[in-house]
Amino acid sequence: MPTLKDIAQEAEVSISTVSRVLNYDETLSVSEETRRKIFEVAERMKYTTVKRKNGGIGRQPRKKAEGPIRLGMVHWMSAYEELEDPYYLSIRFGVEKECRQSGAQLERIFRREDLVALKTLSEGLHGLIVLGHFSSQEVEHMLELPVPCVFLDHSVERMGADYVVIDLARAAADALDYLMDAGHRHIGYVGMGRDEQAHDAGLAELDARYETFLQYKEQHGLCTSDDVHECGGTAADGFRAMEAAILAGSEHLPTAFFIASDSVAIGALKALEQHRIAVPERISIVGFNDIPTAEYLTPSLTTVKTYTELMGETGVQLLLHTVRNGPNEVGRKVTIPTELMIRNSSAPLHTYTQ
Repeated sequence: MPTLKDIAQEAEVSISTVSRVLNYDETLSVSEETRRKIFEVAERMKYTTVKRKNGGIGRQPRKKAEGPIRLGMVHWMSAYEELEDPYYLSIRFGVEKECRQSGAQLERIFRREDLVALKTLSEGLHGLIVLGHFSSQEVEHMLELPVPCVFLDHSVERMGADYVVIDLARAAADALDYLMDAGHRHIGYVGMGRDEQAHDAGLAELDARYETFLQYKEQHGLCTSDDVHECGGTAADGFRAMEAAILAGSEHLPTAFFIASDSVAIGALKALEQHRIAVPERISIVGFNDIPTAEYLTPSLTTVKTYTELMGETGVQLLLHTVRNGPNEVGRKVTIPTELMIRNSSAPLHTYTQ
């Protein structure tokens, strides 16, 4: 079967140009001669695209779906679990907001339902928003559905797949660099370790924030394994993890903690308060996500701001473009930036530390 590369070599153009021409990308500036040559080569090689199957290469596809566009949301969490996690709740809000503004209808499908039934559940839908971390088998199953998918908060390294992510590793590095620049050299970690939710037996990946912390730990000697506390993602998890660290010997606690989510940080702050350990005088705390309550805590929480609503909005925009214009065989990756919000829970290393 011929590939885009074969056509590109024969037509003496780039693979990207071939893909955009065959997918009728109107933003591409290319001569009619080149466009015609690409179509002729594709016809001669009997290259088949999704658009060709639906009407033939060279025929202009319809720009809009007939009737209202109906999108489905596949979520790895239950409705109850989502309410406990402001991060994913905010992404969903962004999805819903963009659907309202674009006039698309949104239906929610949660992962607790049998994904094998998705083919039936997706009948009548024009596309799927896939939110969260699914196993590789589940991802493949969804990519084989007859409707396009856009993945949110999950990197899908496969040709043709569209996804929107936050660079968690870079964001974690920014937070750790900030603490080190403030003079902290004994820094601990509280938060997620392995991505157990992926459900790939024996292949659960390290959370990118955790992995980055471990790299810094080795490179800079930030702490020992006693200062690394893996836990779940709730405030209760954070409270238990920090209390265990305190009870193991408060005099040996790090001067700063990087905490992988604000919900966990709230619990950790509560434990420190109950044990009368001053923040930031004794311990600086940096969280992650910048949930709405972060700036109203006492002390207000230094944290990494993640533009989660923008992630949801961007995912809908990518999906609607595919629904209206056909698939992009190369695939699109969008990385949403982050921002460190410095507040009162962190400070330069003080003279009183141990």
